[in-house]
Amino acid sequence: MDTFPWRGHLGLQLLEEIVPIINNSKTTLLFTNTRSQCEIWFQKILEKHPEYAGEIAMHHGSINKETRQWVEEAIRNESLKAVVCTSSLDLGVDFAPVETVIQIGGPKGVARFLQRAGRSGHQPGKESVIYFLPTHAIELVEASALKNAAKTKAVEDRVPYLNSYDVLIQYLISLAISDGFIPEQIFSEIRHTFCYQAMPQEHWQWILNFIVMGSQSLQAYDEYKKVEVDANGKYQIFNRGIAMRHRFQIGTIVGDANIIVRYQKGGYIGSIEEYFISKLKPGDVFTFAGRNLEFIRVKEMQAHVRNSSKRTSKVPSWMGGRLSFSAQMSELLRDELYSASESEANQSREIKALEPIFLRQSKESIVPKPDEFLIETFETSDGFHHVFYPFEGRFVHEAMGSLLGYRISLLIPITFSLAFNDYGFELLSDKEINIDEVLDNNLFSTEYLFDDLNSSLNSTEMARRKFRDIAVISGLVFTGYPDKGIKIKHLQSSSQLLFNVFRDYESDNLLYLQAFRETFEHQLEEGRLRIALERIASQKVIWKKCLTPTPFSFPLITDRLREKLSSEKLKDRIKKMITLMKK
Repeated sequence: MDTFPWRGHLGLQLLEEIVPIINNSKTTLLFTNTRSQCEIWFQKILEKHPEYAGEIAMHHGSINKETRQWVEEAIRNESLKAVVCTSSLDLGVDFAPVETVIQIGGPKGVARFLQRAGRSGHQPGKESVIYFLPTHAIELVEASALKNAAKTKAVEDRVPYLNSYDVLIQYLISLAISDGFIPEQIFSEIRHTFCYQAMPQEHWQWILNFIVMGSQSLQAYDEYKKVEVDANGKYQIFNRGIAMRHRFQIGTIVGDANIIVRYQKGGYIGSIEEYFISKLKPGDVFTFAGRNLEFIRVKEMQAHVRNSSKRTSKVPSWMGGRLSFSAQMSELLRDELYSASESEANQSREIKALEPIFLRQSKESIVPKPDEFLIETFETSDGFHHVFYPFEGRFVHEAMGSLLGYRISLLIPITFSLAFNDYGFELLSDKEINIDEVLDNNLFSTEYLFDDLNSSLNSTEMARRKFRDIAVISGLVFTGYPDKGIKIKHLQSSSQLLFNVFRDYESDNLLYLQAFRETFEHQLEEGRLRIALERIASQKVIWKKCLTPTPFSFPLITDRLREKLSSEKLKDRIKKMITLMKK
Protein backbone atom coordinates (compact mmCIF):
# COMPACT_ATOMS: atom_id res chain seq x y z
CA MET A 1 0.00 0.00 0.00
CA ASP A 2 2.96 2.35 0.55
CA THR A 3 3.65 2.30 -3.20
CA PHE A 4 0.02 2.45 -4.35
CA PRO A 5 -0.88 5.74 -6.12
CA TRP A 6 -2.72 8.36 -4.10
CA ARG A 7 -4.14 9.95 -7.24
CA GLY A 8 -3.34 11.02 -10.80
CA HIS A 9 -3.63 7.55 -12.36
CA LEU A 10 -6.17 5.50 -14.35
CA GLY A 11 -5.52 2.18 -12.60
CA LEU A 12 -3.03 1.03 -15.25
CA GLN A 13 -0.49 0.04 -12.56
CA LEU A 14 -2.77 -2.96 -11.91
CA LEU A 15 -3.01 -3.99 -15.55
CA GLU A 16 -1.05 -7.22 -15.02
CA GLU A 17 -3.43 -8.18 -12.18
CA ILE A 18 -6.35 -8.52 -14.60
CA VAL A 19 -4.54 -10.78 -17.10
CA PRO A 20 -5.10 -14.03 -15.09
CA ILE A 21 -8.77 -13.05 -14.63
CA ILE A 22 -9.22 -12.63 -18.39
CA ASN A 23 -7.39 -15.90 -19.11
CA ASN A 24 -9.53 -17.86 -16.65
CA SER A 25 -12.88 -16.69 -18.06
CA LYS A 26 -14.69 -17.34 -21.34
CA THR A 27 -15.35 -13.63 -21.78
CA THR A 28 -14.65 -10.66 -19.48
CA LEU A 29 -16.21 -7.19 -19.66
CA LEU A 30 -13.98 -4.38 -18.37
CA PHE A 31 -16.21 -1.41 -17.49
CA THR A 32 -14.71 2.08 -17.39
CA ASN A 33 -16.56 5.26 -16.38
CA THR A 34 -15.54 7.33 -19.39
CA ARG A 35 -14.97 6.77 -23.08
CA SER A 36 -11.48 8.28 -22.92
CA GLN A 37 -10.51 5.82 -20.15
CA CYS A 38 -11.96 3.02 -22.30
CA GLU A 39 -9.75 4.06 -25.24
CA ILE A 40 -6.63 4.24 -23.06
CA TRP A 41 -7.17 0.85 -21.38
CA PHE A 42 -7.79 -0.87 -24.72
CA GLN A 43 -4.57 0.56 -26.15
CA LYS A 44 -2.48 -0.30 -23.07
CA ILE A 45 -3.70 -3.91 -22.86
CA LEU A 46 -2.79 -4.51 -26.52
CA GLU A 47 0.52 -2.70 -26.05
CA LYS A 48 1.52 -4.92 -23.09
CA HIS A 49 -0.12 -8.12 -24.41
CA PRO A 50 -0.11 -8.18 -28.23
CA GLU A 51 -1.17 -11.86 -28.05
CA TYR A 52 -4.71 -10.57 -27.36
CA ALA A 53 -4.92 -9.02 -30.85
CA GLY A 54 -8.14 -10.25 -32.44
CA GLU A 55 -9.43 -11.49 -29.06
CA ILE A 56 -10.06 -8.15 -27.40
CA ALA A 57 -12.38 -5.34 -28.52
CA MET A 58 -13.73 -1.97 -27.42
CA HIS A 59 -17.32 -0.77 -27.13
CA HIS A 60 -18.64 2.73 -26.38
CA GLY A 61 -21.34 5.03 -27.64
CA SER A 62 -19.19 7.08 -30.02
CA ILE A 63 -17.98 4.13 -32.09
CA ASN A 64 -20.00 3.53 -35.25
CA LYS A 65 -23.04 1.29 -34.97
CA GLU A 66 -21.73 -1.44 -37.29
CA THR A 67 -18.60 -1.91 -35.17
CA ARG A 68 -20.63 -2.02 -31.95
CA GLN A 69 -22.98 -4.63 -33.42
CA TRP A 70 -19.99 -6.70 -34.58
CA VAL A 71 -18.54 -6.60 -31.03
CA GLU A 72 -21.87 -7.66 -29.50
CA GLU A 73 -22.20 -10.57 -31.92
CA ALA A 74 -18.58 -11.60 -31.29
CA ILE A 75 -19.31 -11.74 -27.55
CA ARG A 76 -22.33 -13.98 -28.17
CA ASN A 77 -20.40 -16.46 -30.32
CA GLU A 78 -17.50 -16.59 -27.81
CA SER A 79 -14.86 -15.26 -30.22
CA LEU A 80 -13.70 -12.49 -27.83
CA LYS A 81 -11.82 -12.98 -24.56
CA ALA A 82 -12.38 -9.43 -23.31
CA VAL A 83 -14.21 -6.21 -24.15
CA VAL A 84 -13.27 -2.82 -22.70
CA CYS A 85 -16.52 -0.87 -22.52
CA THR A 86 -18.54 1.92 -20.93
CA SER A 87 -22.19 2.13 -19.91
CA SER A 88 -23.04 1.33 -23.56
CA LEU A 89 -23.10 -2.34 -22.42
CA ASP A 90 -24.89 -1.61 -19.12
CA LEU A 91 -28.44 -2.22 -20.27
CA GLY A 92 -30.45 -4.18 -22.81
CA VAL A 93 -27.82 -6.83 -23.46
CA ASP A 94 -27.76 -10.51 -22.56
CA PHE A 95 -24.46 -12.27 -23.21
CA ALA A 96 -24.37 -15.84 -21.91
CA PRO A 97 -20.58 -16.31 -22.47
CA VAL A 98 -19.68 -13.43 -20.11
CA GLU A 99 -18.41 -15.03 -16.91
CA THR A 100 -16.63 -12.09 -15.29
CA VAL A 101 -16.93 -8.32 -15.00
CA ILE A 102 -14.16 -5.94 -13.89
CA GLN A 103 -15.11 -2.43 -12.76
CA ILE A 104 -12.20 -0.03 -13.30
CA GLY A 105 -12.44 2.91 -10.90
CA GLY A 106 -15.31 3.86 -8.59
CA PRO A 107 -18.72 3.47 -10.28
CA LYS A 108 -20.06 6.37 -8.14
CA GLY A 109 -23.29 4.54 -7.39
CA VAL A 110 -24.51 1.23 -5.95
CA ALA A 111 -27.13 0.64 -8.64
CA ARG A 112 -24.60 1.16 -11.44
CA PHE A 113 -22.18 -1.30 -9.82
CA LEU A 114 -24.84 -4.00 -9.35
CA GLN A 115 -26.17 -3.46 -12.86
CA ARG A 116 -22.72 -4.04 -14.31
CA ALA A 117 -22.17 -7.10 -12.11
CA GLY A 118 -25.37 -8.53 -13.56
CA ARG A 119 -23.87 -8.61 -17.06
CA SER A 120 -21.96 -11.74 -15.95
CA GLY A 121 -23.42 -15.15 -15.13
CA HIS A 122 -26.51 -14.23 -17.10
CA GLN A 123 -27.94 -17.77 -17.11
CA PRO A 124 -30.20 -19.73 -14.73
CA GLY A 125 -28.21 -21.04 -11.78
CA LYS A 126 -25.09 -19.06 -12.65
CA GLU A 127 -23.41 -16.58 -10.32
CA SER A 128 -22.52 -12.99 -11.19
CA VAL A 129 -18.84 -12.25 -10.59
CA ILE A 130 -17.41 -8.72 -10.45
CA TYR A 131 -13.96 -7.44 -9.50
CA PHE A 132 -13.28 -3.88 -8.37
CA LEU A 133 -10.04 -2.33 -9.62
CA PRO A 134 -9.20 0.90 -7.70
CA THR A 135 -7.39 3.59 -9.66
CA HIS A 136 -6.01 5.12 -6.45
CA ALA A 137 -5.77 4.23 -2.77
CA ILE A 138 -8.82 6.06 -1.38
CA GLU A 139 -11.07 4.22 -3.84
CA LEU A 140 -10.62 1.18 -1.60
CA VAL A 141 -13.04 2.95 0.76
CA GLU A 142 -15.55 2.94 -2.11
CA ALA A 143 -14.89 -0.76 -2.65
CA SER A 144 -15.69 -1.51 0.98
CA ALA A 145 -18.84 0.64 0.84
CA LEU A 146 -20.03 -1.19 -2.31
CA LYS A 147 -19.58 -4.58 -0.66
CA ASN A 148 -21.69 -3.51 2.32
CA ALA A 149 -24.32 -2.02 0.04
CA ALA A 150 -24.58 -5.28 -1.93
CA LYS A 151 -24.98 -7.27 1.29
CA THR A 152 -27.66 -4.98 2.73
CA LYS A 153 -29.32 -4.30 -0.67
CA ALA A 154 -28.96 -0.56 -0.11
CA VAL A 155 -29.66 0.78 -3.60
CA GLU A 156 -30.23 4.50 -4.18
CA ASP A 157 -33.54 6.03 -5.18
CA ARG A 158 -33.99 7.77 -8.52
CA VAL A 159 -34.72 11.49 -8.18
CA PRO A 160 -37.61 12.22 -10.57
CA TYR A 161 -37.90 15.33 -12.72
CA LEU A 162 -41.13 17.25 -12.08
CA ASN A 163 -42.97 19.56 -14.47
CA SER A 164 -40.54 19.11 -17.37
CA TYR A 165 -42.58 21.23 -19.73
CA ASP A 166 -40.07 20.93 -22.60
CA VAL A 167 -40.74 17.17 -22.75
CA LEU A 168 -44.49 17.71 -22.54
CA ILE A 169 -44.37 20.19 -25.43
CA GLN A 170 -42.42 17.69 -27.55
CA TYR A 171 -45.01 14.99 -26.75
CA LEU A 172 -47.94 17.22 -27.70
CA ILE A 173 -46.32 18.19 -31.00
CA SER A 174 -45.69 14.49 -31.73
CA LEU A 175 -49.41 13.83 -31.17
CA ALA A 176 -50.32 16.79 -33.38
CA ILE A 177 -48.16 15.42 -36.21
CA SER A 178 -50.08 12.14 -36.24
CA ASP A 179 -53.84 12.12 -35.72
CA GLY A 180 -54.00 15.24 -33.55
CA PHE A 181 -55.40 15.48 -30.02
CA ILE A 182 -58.29 16.92 -28.03
CA PRO A 183 -56.87 18.92 -25.05
CA GLU A 184 -59.48 17.78 -22.53
CA GLN A 185 -58.73 14.10 -23.20
CA ILE A 186 -54.94 14.47 -23.14
CA PHE A 187 -54.92 16.67 -20.00
CA SER A 188 -56.58 13.86 -18.04
CA GLU A 189 -53.92 11.42 -19.27
CA ILE A 190 -51.07 13.78 -18.43
CA ARG A 191 -52.35 14.53 -14.91
CA HIS A 192 -52.19 10.78 -14.17
CA THR A 193 -48.41 10.77 -14.65
CA PHE A 194 -46.09 11.34 -11.69
CA CYS A 195 -44.20 14.16 -13.39
CA TYR A 196 -47.25 16.32 -14.14
CA GLN A 197 -49.67 15.27 -11.37
CA ALA A 198 -49.61 18.73 -9.74
CA MET A 199 -49.61 20.80 -12.94
CA PRO A 200 -52.16 23.61 -12.57
CA GLN A 201 -54.78 24.33 -15.21
CA GLU A 202 -53.24 27.72 -16.06
CA HIS A 203 -49.90 26.07 -16.92
CA TRP A 204 -51.70 23.64 -19.22
CA GLN A 205 -53.41 26.53 -20.96
CA TRP A 206 -50.05 28.34 -21.33
CA ILE A 207 -48.55 25.27 -23.04
CA LEU A 208 -51.48 25.00 -25.45
CA ASN A 209 -51.09 28.69 -26.32
CA PHE A 210 -47.34 28.16 -26.74
CA ILE A 211 -47.63 25.41 -29.36
CA VAL A 212 -50.34 27.30 -31.27
CA MET A 213 -49.14 30.93 -31.14
CA GLY A 214 -45.64 30.77 -29.69
CA SER A 215 -45.12 32.34 -26.30
CA GLN A 216 -46.33 35.85 -25.53
CA SER A 217 -43.06 37.48 -26.64
CA LEU A 218 -42.77 35.39 -29.85
CA GLN A 219 -46.24 35.80 -31.32
CA ALA A 220 -44.96 37.97 -34.17
CA TYR A 221 -42.85 35.11 -35.58
CA ASP A 222 -44.63 32.46 -37.67
CA GLU A 223 -41.92 29.81 -37.16
CA TYR A 224 -43.08 29.32 -33.56
CA LYS A 225 -46.73 28.83 -34.56
CA LYS A 226 -46.64 25.09 -35.13
CA VAL A 227 -50.08 23.66 -34.25
CA GLU A 228 -53.45 24.55 -35.76
CA VAL A 229 -56.89 24.06 -34.19
CA ASP A 230 -59.65 22.74 -36.51
CA ALA A 231 -63.37 23.42 -36.25
CA ASN A 232 -63.85 20.42 -33.91
CA GLY A 233 -61.25 21.68 -31.43
CA LYS A 234 -58.63 19.15 -32.48
CA TYR A 235 -54.98 20.28 -32.32
CA GLN A 236 -53.04 19.14 -35.40
CA ILE A 237 -50.00 20.01 -37.55
CA PHE A 238 -50.54 20.30 -41.31
CA ASN A 239 -47.27 22.00 -42.28
CA ARG A 240 -44.97 19.33 -43.75
CA GLY A 241 -41.78 21.30 -43.01
CA ILE A 242 -42.65 21.66 -39.30
CA ALA A 243 -43.46 17.94 -39.08
CA MET A 244 -40.22 16.93 -40.81
CA ARG A 245 -38.02 19.11 -38.57
CA HIS A 246 -39.75 17.77 -35.47
CA ARG A 247 -39.15 14.14 -36.53
CA PHE A 248 -35.45 14.87 -37.06
CA GLN A 249 -35.21 16.27 -33.52
CA ILE A 250 -37.32 13.87 -31.45
CA GLY A 251 -35.58 12.79 -28.24
CA THR A 252 -34.70 14.11 -24.81
CA ILE A 253 -30.96 13.38 -24.65
CA VAL A 254 -29.10 16.54 -25.59
CA GLY A 255 -25.31 16.41 -25.74
CA ASP A 256 -22.71 18.71 -27.16
CA ALA A 257 -22.72 18.86 -30.94
CA ASN A 258 -21.02 15.80 -32.38
CA ILE A 259 -18.68 15.78 -35.35
CA ILE A 260 -18.56 12.65 -37.50
CA VAL A 261 -15.09 11.16 -37.88
CA ARG A 262 -14.38 9.69 -41.34
CA TYR A 263 -11.36 8.55 -43.29
CA GLN A 264 -10.38 11.04 -45.98
CA LYS A 265 -11.20 8.43 -48.65
CA GLY A 266 -14.50 7.46 -47.00
CA GLY A 267 -15.38 5.06 -44.22
CA TYR A 268 -17.26 6.10 -41.09
CA ILE A 269 -15.38 5.61 -37.78
CA GLY A 270 -17.58 7.26 -35.16
CA SER A 271 -18.40 10.65 -33.63
CA ILE A 272 -16.58 12.99 -31.25
CA GLU A 273 -17.90 16.05 -29.48
CA GLU A 274 -17.12 19.27 -31.31
CA TYR A 275 -15.14 20.92 -28.52
CA PHE A 276 -12.39 18.25 -28.72
CA ILE A 277 -11.98 18.48 -32.50
CA SER A 278 -11.91 22.29 -32.30
CA LYS A 279 -8.66 22.09 -30.32
CA LEU A 280 -6.83 20.03 -32.99
CA LYS A 281 -4.53 21.39 -35.69
CA PRO A 282 -3.99 19.61 -39.03
CA GLY A 283 -1.33 16.95 -38.51
CA ASP A 284 -2.23 16.31 -34.84
CA VAL A 285 -2.53 12.62 -33.98
CA PHE A 286 -5.13 11.28 -31.52
CA THR A 287 -6.41 7.87 -30.45
CA PHE A 288 -10.02 6.97 -31.23
CA ALA A 289 -11.86 3.66 -31.71
CA GLY A 290 -8.62 1.81 -30.98
CA ARG A 291 -6.67 3.51 -33.79
CA ASN A 292 -4.10 6.29 -34.03
CA LEU A 293 -5.58 8.88 -36.39
CA GLU A 294 -4.04 11.97 -37.96
CA PHE A 295 -6.39 14.94 -38.18
CA ILE A 296 -6.61 16.49 -41.66
CA ARG A 297 -9.50 18.98 -41.66
CA VAL A 298 -13.14 19.62 -40.75
CA LYS A 299 -15.60 19.86 -43.61
CA GLU A 300 -19.39 20.11 -43.23
CA MET A 301 -19.38 18.92 -39.59
CA GLN A 302 -17.16 15.96 -40.51
CA ALA A 303 -13.57 15.45 -39.34
CA HIS A 304 -11.42 13.88 -42.05
CA VAL A 305 -8.57 11.69 -40.77
CA ARG A 306 -6.11 9.05 -41.89
CA ASN A 307 -4.36 6.23 -40.05
CA SER A 308 -1.05 7.16 -38.43
CA SER A 309 1.86 5.14 -37.07
CA LYS A 310 2.85 7.93 -34.67
CA ARG A 311 2.43 7.39 -30.94
CA THR A 312 0.22 9.89 -29.14
CA SER A 313 -1.14 10.68 -25.70
CA LYS A 314 -4.17 12.61 -27.03
CA VAL A 315 -7.42 10.80 -26.30
CA PRO A 316 -10.86 12.37 -26.82
CA SER A 317 -12.69 13.26 -23.64
CA TRP A 318 -16.46 13.48 -23.51
CA MET A 319 -18.51 15.83 -21.32
CA GLY A 320 -20.70 12.88 -20.31
CA GLY A 321 -17.84 11.46 -18.27
CA ARG A 322 -18.47 13.76 -15.31
CA LEU A 323 -19.97 11.37 -12.77
CA SER A 324 -20.71 12.19 -9.14
CA PHE A 325 -21.48 10.14 -6.03
CA SER A 326 -25.13 9.42 -5.44
CA ALA A 327 -26.55 10.44 -2.03
CA GLN A 328 -26.63 6.77 -1.00
CA MET A 329 -23.03 6.22 -2.06
CA SER A 330 -21.86 9.31 -0.16
CA GLU A 331 -23.47 8.10 3.05
CA LEU A 332 -21.99 4.61 2.66
CA LEU A 333 -18.55 6.07 1.96
CA ARG A 334 -18.64 8.23 5.10
CA ASP A 335 -19.66 5.24 7.23
CA GLU A 336 -16.74 3.20 5.89
CA LEU A 337 -14.29 6.05 6.39
CA TYR A 338 -15.44 6.57 9.98
CA SER A 339 -14.79 2.88 10.70
CA ALA A 340 -11.05 3.61 10.34
CA SER A 341 -11.13 5.09 13.84
CA GLU A 342 -12.80 1.98 15.31
CA SER A 343 -11.29 -1.31 16.45
CA GLU A 344 -9.94 -3.69 13.80
CA ALA A 345 -12.77 -6.12 14.50
CA ASN A 346 -15.22 -3.59 13.02
CA GLN A 347 -13.10 -2.84 9.96
CA SER A 348 -13.40 -4.36 6.51
CA ARG A 349 -10.47 -5.90 4.69
CA GLU A 350 -10.17 -2.81 2.49
CA ILE A 351 -10.08 -0.39 5.44
CA LYS A 352 -7.40 -2.52 7.12
CA ALA A 353 -5.36 -2.45 3.90
CA LEU A 354 -5.46 1.35 3.97
CA GLU A 355 -3.80 1.54 7.39
CA PRO A 356 -0.49 2.93 5.99
CA ILE A 357 -2.42 5.72 4.24
CA PHE A 358 -4.43 6.52 7.38
CA LEU A 359 -1.25 6.54 9.49
CA ARG A 360 0.36 9.01 7.10
CA GLN A 361 -2.83 11.10 7.12
CA SER A 362 -2.78 11.11 10.96
CA LYS A 363 0.82 12.38 11.08
CA GLU A 364 -0.13 15.69 9.45
CA SER A 365 -3.85 15.77 10.17
CA ILE A 366 -6.59 13.36 11.33
CA VAL A 367 -8.93 10.74 9.93
CA PRO A 368 -12.30 12.24 10.94
CA LYS A 369 -14.75 10.44 13.23
CA PRO A 370 -18.56 10.46 12.76
CA ASP A 371 -19.01 13.61 14.88
CA GLU A 372 -16.10 15.50 13.28
CA PHE A 373 -15.75 17.67 10.18
CA LEU A 374 -12.20 18.14 8.88
CA ILE A 375 -10.71 21.32 7.41
CA GLU A 376 -7.04 21.38 6.39
CA THR A 377 -4.91 24.40 5.48
CA PHE A 378 -1.36 24.48 4.11
CA GLU A 379 0.84 26.65 1.92
CA THR A 380 2.60 25.73 -1.33
CA SER A 381 4.18 27.74 -4.14
CA ASP A 382 0.67 28.02 -5.66
CA GLY A 383 -0.70 29.87 -2.60
CA PHE A 384 -2.73 29.11 0.51
CA HIS A 385 -4.86 25.97 0.31
CA HIS A 386 -8.04 25.60 2.40
CA VAL A 387 -9.47 22.08 2.01
CA PHE A 388 -12.90 20.96 3.29
CA TYR A 389 -14.07 17.31 3.45
CA PRO A 390 -17.88 16.82 3.37
CA PHE A 391 -17.62 13.51 1.37
CA GLU A 392 -20.84 14.37 -0.49
CA GLY A 393 -19.94 14.04 -4.19
CA ARG A 394 -18.56 16.53 -6.69
CA PHE A 395 -21.86 18.24 -7.60
CA VAL A 396 -22.61 19.13 -3.97
CA HIS A 397 -18.98 20.16 -3.43
CA GLU A 398 -19.06 22.47 -6.45
CA ALA A 399 -22.06 24.30 -5.00
CA MET A 400 -20.78 24.25 -1.40
CA GLY A 401 -17.32 25.49 -2.40
CA SER A 402 -18.80 28.42 -4.31
CA LEU A 403 -21.19 29.16 -1.44
CA LEU A 404 -18.47 29.21 1.25
CA GLY A 405 -16.10 31.19 -0.97
CA TYR A 406 -18.81 33.82 -1.44
CA ARG A 407 -19.65 33.98 2.28
CA ILE A 408 -15.97 34.31 3.25
CA SER A 409 -15.49 37.09 0.67
CA LEU A 410 -18.28 39.05 2.41
CA LEU A 411 -16.21 38.98 5.62
CA ILE A 412 -12.76 39.76 4.19
CA PRO A 413 -11.59 41.03 0.77
CA ILE A 414 -10.27 37.85 -0.87
CA THR A 415 -10.39 35.95 -4.16
CA PHE A 416 -10.51 32.14 -4.43
CA SER A 417 -10.08 29.58 -7.16
CA LEU A 418 -12.10 26.41 -6.61
CA ALA A 419 -11.21 22.73 -7.12
CA PHE A 420 -13.46 19.84 -6.12
CA ASN A 421 -13.84 16.07 -6.36
CA ASP A 422 -16.07 13.45 -4.74
CA TYR A 423 -14.30 13.66 -1.37
CA GLY A 424 -14.01 17.39 -0.79
CA PHE A 425 -13.24 20.81 -2.21
CA GLU A 426 -10.37 23.29 -2.06
CA LEU A 427 -10.39 27.08 -1.91
CA LEU A 428 -7.01 28.39 -3.11
CA SER A 429 -6.08 32.03 -2.48
CA ASP A 430 -3.05 34.28 -2.29
CA LYS A 431 -3.67 35.04 1.38
CA GLU A 432 -4.29 32.93 4.47
CA ILE A 433 -7.63 32.98 6.25
CA ASN A 434 -8.33 32.33 9.90
CA ILE A 435 -10.80 29.43 9.86
CA ASP A 436 -11.95 30.04 13.45
CA GLU A 437 -12.95 33.60 12.62
CA VAL A 438 -15.03 32.71 9.58
CA LEU A 439 -16.67 29.77 11.38
CA ASP A 440 -17.93 32.20 14.04
CA ASN A 441 -20.02 33.86 11.32
CA ASN A 442 -22.32 30.85 10.66
CA LEU A 443 -20.36 29.74 7.61
CA PHE A 444 -22.39 26.53 7.20
CA SER A 445 -25.81 28.04 7.91
CA THR A 446 -28.74 27.11 5.67
CA GLU A 447 -30.24 30.56 6.22
CA TYR A 448 -30.36 32.62 3.00
CA LEU A 449 -29.08 29.54 1.15
CA PHE A 450 -30.99 30.20 -2.06
CA ASP A 451 -29.98 33.87 -2.22
CA ASP A 452 -26.32 33.15 -1.43
CA LEU A 453 -26.19 30.39 -4.06
CA ASN A 454 -27.63 32.78 -6.60
CA SER A 455 -24.95 35.33 -5.79
CA SER A 456 -22.03 32.91 -5.57
CA LEU A 457 -22.62 30.80 -8.66
CA ASN A 458 -23.97 33.24 -11.21
CA SER A 459 -26.99 30.97 -11.47
CA THR A 460 -28.30 33.00 -14.41
CA GLU A 461 -25.33 31.85 -16.48
CA MET A 462 -25.83 28.22 -15.38
CA ALA A 463 -29.55 28.44 -16.21
CA ARG A 464 -28.63 29.95 -19.57
CA ARG A 465 -26.58 26.83 -20.41
CA LYS A 466 -29.39 24.60 -19.13
CA PHE A 467 -31.88 26.49 -21.27
CA ARG A 468 -30.07 25.35 -24.44
CA ASP A 469 -31.17 21.76 -23.73
CA ILE A 470 -34.71 22.90 -22.91
CA ALA A 471 -34.87 24.94 -26.13
CA VAL A 472 -33.76 21.93 -28.19
CA ILE A 473 -36.18 19.46 -26.55
CA SER A 474 -39.15 21.84 -26.79
CA GLY A 475 -38.36 22.65 -30.44
CA LEU A 476 -37.60 26.34 -29.91
CA VAL A 477 -34.32 25.84 -31.79
CA PHE A 478 -33.57 23.40 -34.61
CA THR A 479 -30.39 21.28 -34.43
CA GLY A 480 -30.11 20.72 -38.19
CA TYR A 481 -30.52 17.98 -40.77
CA PRO A 482 -28.54 14.71 -40.91
CA ASP A 483 -24.89 15.36 -41.90
CA LYS A 484 -25.68 19.09 -41.83
CA GLY A 485 -25.90 19.76 -38.12
CA ILE A 486 -25.83 23.26 -36.71
CA LYS A 487 -22.62 24.12 -34.85
CA ILE A 488 -22.82 24.18 -31.07
CA LYS A 489 -21.87 27.88 -30.95
CA HIS A 490 -24.81 28.72 -33.23
CA LEU A 491 -27.20 26.62 -31.14
CA GLN A 492 -25.89 28.34 -28.02
CA SER A 493 -26.26 31.82 -29.49
CA SER A 494 -29.82 31.08 -30.70
CA SER A 495 -30.91 29.72 -27.32
CA GLN A 496 -29.16 32.58 -25.49
CA LEU A 497 -31.04 35.10 -27.60
CA LEU A 498 -34.36 33.47 -26.65
CA PHE A 499 -33.27 33.27 -23.00
CA ASN A 500 -32.52 37.01 -22.97
CA VAL A 501 -35.86 37.81 -24.65
CA PHE A 502 -37.76 35.83 -22.01
CA ARG A 503 -35.69 37.37 -19.19
CA ASP A 504 -36.36 40.92 -20.37
CA TYR A 505 -39.93 40.68 -21.69
CA GLU A 506 -41.55 37.48 -20.38
CA SER A 507 -40.05 36.52 -17.02
CA ASP A 508 -43.01 34.22 -16.24
CA ASN A 509 -42.28 32.02 -19.30
CA LEU A 510 -42.53 28.41 -18.06
CA LEU A 511 -39.53 27.17 -20.07
CA TYR A 512 -37.41 30.06 -18.78
CA LEU A 513 -38.40 29.27 -15.18
CA GLN A 514 -37.79 25.55 -15.75
CA ALA A 515 -34.13 26.29 -16.57
CA PHE A 516 -33.59 27.83 -13.12
CA ARG A 517 -35.58 25.16 -11.30
CA GLU A 518 -33.69 22.25 -12.85
CA THR A 519 -30.34 23.99 -12.34
CA PHE A 520 -30.93 24.17 -8.59
CA GLU A 521 -32.71 20.85 -8.11
CA HIS A 522 -30.56 18.58 -10.29
CA GLN A 523 -27.28 20.25 -11.25
CA LEU A 524 -26.55 21.92 -7.90
CA GLU A 525 -28.61 19.40 -5.90
CA GLU A 526 -29.83 22.11 -3.55
CA GLY A 527 -31.76 19.60 -1.42
CA ARG A 528 -28.65 17.49 -0.77
CA LEU A 529 -26.60 20.63 -0.15
CA ARG A 530 -29.05 21.79 2.52
CA ILE A 531 -28.98 18.39 4.28
CA ALA A 532 -25.16 18.33 4.12
CA LEU A 533 -24.90 21.81 5.66
CA GLU A 534 -27.26 20.79 8.47
CA ARG A 535 -25.14 17.69 9.16
CA ILE A 536 -21.89 19.68 9.22
CA ALA A 537 -23.46 22.27 11.56
CA SER A 538 -24.07 19.48 14.09
CA GLN A 539 -20.48 18.18 13.91
CA LYS A 540 -17.35 19.38 15.68
CA VAL A 541 -15.15 21.26 13.20
CA ILE A 542 -11.48 20.19 13.37
CA TRP A 543 -9.08 22.68 11.76
CA LYS A 544 -5.61 21.29 11.03
CA LYS A 545 -2.75 23.57 9.94
CA CYS A 546 -0.58 21.24 7.85
CA LEU A 547 2.94 21.72 6.56
CA THR A 548 2.40 19.69 3.36
CA PRO A 549 -0.52 18.25 1.40
CA THR A 550 -2.01 15.15 3.07
CA PRO A 551 -3.15 11.90 1.42
CA PHE A 552 -6.74 13.19 1.60
CA SER A 553 -5.91 16.51 -0.08
CA PHE A 554 -3.53 15.00 -2.64
CA PRO A 555 -6.26 14.10 -5.19
CA LEU A 556 -7.47 17.71 -5.24
CA ILE A 557 -3.94 19.03 -5.81
CA THR A 558 -3.29 16.64 -8.71
CA ASP A 559 -6.68 17.35 -10.31
CA ARG A 560 -5.77 21.04 -10.34
CA LEU A 561 -2.35 20.25 -11.84
CA ARG A 562 -3.91 18.12 -14.58
CA GLU A 563 -5.58 21.21 -16.00
CA LYS A 564 -2.22 23.01 -16.26
CA LEU A 565 0.30 20.34 -17.28
CA SER A 566 0.68 17.71 -19.97
CA SER A 567 0.31 14.08 -18.84
CA GLU A 568 4.06 13.46 -18.93
CA LYS A 569 4.91 16.55 -16.88
CA LEU A 570 2.06 15.77 -14.51
CA LYS A 571 3.46 12.32 -13.80
CA ASP A 572 6.88 13.81 -12.98
CA ARG A 573 5.34 16.50 -10.79
CA ILE A 574 3.30 13.93 -8.82
CA LYS A 575 6.44 11.86 -8.19
CA LYS A 576 8.25 14.93 -6.84
CA MET A 577 5.30 15.82 -4.59
CA ILE A 578 5.12 12.32 -3.13
CA THR A 579 8.89 12.33 -2.50
CA LEU A 580 8.61 15.63 -0.59
CA MET A 581 5.60 14.42 1.41
CA LYS A 582 7.36 11.25 2.51
CA LYS A 583 10.39 13.07 3.95
